[in-house]
Amino acid sequence: MKQNVDTLTGYQVTLRPVELSDLDMLRQWRNSPQVSQYMLSQSIITQEQQLAWFKKIERDDSQQHFMIGYKDSLIGSLNIKSKLVGESLAQASVIEPGLYIADDRYRSNIIAFSPTLLINDYCFEQLNCDKLVAVVKPDNHAALNYNTKLGYKVVKHGELIEIELNFDDYQDHSKSLKALLSHNTSR
Repeated sequence: MKQNVDTLTGYQVTLRPVELSDLDMLRQWRNSPQVSQYMLSQSIITQEQQLAWFKKIERDDSQQHFMIGYKDSLIGSLNIKSKLVGESLAQASVIEPGLYIADDRYRSNIIAFSPTLLINDYCFEQLNCDKLVAVVKPDNHAALNYNTKLGYKVVKHGELIEIELNFDDYQDHSKSLKALLSHNTSR
């Protein structure tokens, strides 16, 4: 059975678990061209599909889904999942994060790093995973640059680009971003 996840707060943002009342907003965001163009699946999601997805993730301890809050507004969505099928997040040594910033005011802004820093800290320090992995479409230059700044390394080129991040590389690459985003908490 899935255990409840607390809200995570830090670096000027809040990550709270997705709720039933978020589904319409999530679906609108996910179906928008500025978000869907970078997704592996670009098909339009129906209300029925969104509800079925939510019912599945409510019971699935191999993944967690969050709403990203900044200054009392929801600006995007973030998720983490165990890379091995059937393995809970609590057991996972390899975790795959994913996020999108739906609010274009923050997509190319330093605040876009905040939810990633917060979830990376959670994955490495609370879930004790060994590494984070992701796949990125080759034309998603913004995501590749973004992840490189966080310490990710390309491990495989192909139809999709596979990247990975270990704790030491993350610590080395994120120090200045963490200091900047932690320092500005009063603004």
